[in-house]
Amino acid sequence: MWVLQALAIMLSIQAGTLDLVETPPVVASLPAVVPGQLNIPSVLPSSPDLKGPPKHQGTPPKRPVPPFRGGKCVPAARYFLSSDKLQDYLMKTLPPQIENLVKCDDVDLGGMIGSLITTLEDSDVLAILDVTSLLNGGGGLGIGGLLGNEGNEDSSKHSSGSKVAGGLGQLIPEGLPGTDVLGGLLNLGGDKSPGKGLLNGNGLSNIKKPLDDIVEDVSNLKDTVHDKVTNMVPDTIKEPLGDLLKMDIKETVLKLKVSQVTVDSTDIAVGADEIQVLSAVTAIIEGQGLLGPVINLMQFQSQMDVTMRIAVSSNNTQCVNLDVQDTHMQVKEMNIQLIETVKETVPLPVPLPLNSVIPVLLTAKINENMEKSNSCAIVLNDFNNCKNTSGLFSYQVRTAKMSPKGLSILYCVKANIGNKTVPVPGGRLPPDPKNASIAVTISSSTLKTLIKHVAKNSSVQMNDLEAQITYIALASQENNTLRVLYKVDIRKDGEEFATGESKLFISHGSKISNSTLTPDIKLIRSEHTVVPPEAKEEVESIMSEVTKKAWSSFNELYKKMNIPEGVSSNTLTNSNVKLLRSNDLQAAS
Repeated sequence: MWVLQALAIMLSIQAGTLDLVETPPVVASLPAVVPGQLNIPSVLPSSPDLKGPPKHQGTPPKRPVPPFRGGKCVPAARYFLSSDKLQDYLMKTLPPQIENLVKCDDVDLGGMIGSLITTLEDSDVLAILDVTSLLNGGGGLGIGGLLGNEGNEDSSKHSSGSKVAGGLGQLIPEGLPGTDVLGGLLNLGGDKSPGKGLLNGNGLSNIKKPLDDIVEDVSNLKDTVHDKVTNMVPDTIKEPLGDLLKMDIKETVLKLKVSQVTVDSTDIAVGADEIQVLSAVTAIIEGQGLLGPVINLMQFQSQMDVTMRIAVSSNNTQCVNLDVQDTHMQVKEMNIQLIETVKETVPLPVPLPLNSVIPVLLTAKINENMEKSNSCAIVLNDFNNCKNTSGLFSYQVRTAKMSPKGLSILYCVKANIGNKTVPVPGGRLPPDPKNASIAVTISSSTLKTLIKHVAKNSSVQMNDLEAQITYIALASQENNTLRVLYKVDIRKDGEEFATGESKLFISHGSKISNSTLTPDIKLIRSEHTVVPPEAKEEVESIMSEVTKKAWSSFNELYKKMNIPEGVSSNTLTNSNVKLLRSNDLQAAS
């Protein structure tokens, strides 16, 4: 009785023609868990590619977190994490958290199922089944013939509207008042608008009498389903199973609890400014306590979709993290899945679906519970161990942006040299290496900042000579070699005496591991010229001293060089630092 009333109401709502002149008593007894306009959130596409953004409805979404933008500067460093690495992290981290979310006490999935079922006028097992689905051949019971289906029709396909109308029409005694109205309601075959028959009839309020008059036929229908189910199980449990199907389960379902959650699949799509996640979940809900001397466990199985959006956020200027937004759970199906006996576990040949109204109401209620809860949430706090760090260089997040390629973090850089903090000029950074999973790029301006400081602090006095570096430049060479060229102004007794030029060739074999630079630079050779040439012998000693002081100062500073933290859960490991032709430093894996 309740099943057919609910079916008529759902079809009428879809057609937009509901006339609640008289509310059916079962509807009045349902809990007030659905808002005035129930919008169940749409799920992400089932395709692994997940093309297009998810469309969420229902619970108001959180305000999107825009890509983080820090202070105004030209970036001088970058950290890159590929979308593959992001997906690897999420595939490892999300499933256990999704399982805990579905099990969360505040979500109360089991309790909501029990509360809904206890509001029904009829609460035997058969009364809460989706009889229409079963009659359509749903679950493979093979009794779709009652609806006019051919016996060899694929039961996995939805029956046409005309066949549904024809099958239910057979349940209505011929000549019964109101038959034409109910028939119009179910006239789905020749029109694209479900429930359009109400527009041509007298409204839903006129079919209550016919619905009341077919109670006996519905009872016969239940008996048919009952017989089909019990005929498919071993003889040893036919009788107890039959008793169970007719048992009032109100007291049992009040003690329902989620016992097991399995994440069957997870699809992740990294897009512009966000990551979209769709997980298919199976939840097993068990009743507590024995049901009888032979059958001691009945399980409900819930097929659910959990969807979420993940954006980049930052709680300080040095670190970025992932922020989970708009988490939604959608109950797609509810089934009675398993009957367990004292001696053996006997799975039913097919799951028995619960009435389709139950998943709709559950979806609304558990999302409401989740929204109110302070403990039921997915938090990705292990993605990045945010901590303030200091070193020779300070890195401040300029922008953090997600794209289909991955996560890219750009940094402003300041140098902490000589008891002063000076900004490091930025510029156009080279692209990340092709197919790189993790990459760190540091602008050549960082090295230039170091050698400029070296030049200012490398003056030497010797006897009556004084040498001062007046020009310095660097250039990359083959085999990861850096050439530093500088010019020296040499004065004698305070007057210009000679000009020297030196070239230092420095091998570069540094590595990066766990966000730490392990320096390995060596002075391979040096070349010196003096103008005028006749002063070379006299200034040779002071030129050599300038070289020693400049190299020592540069070597000491470079040993203190640090790199941006990036993401602590995905760091480079023993990666070589390459000196690019642009003089930028880059390491990747």
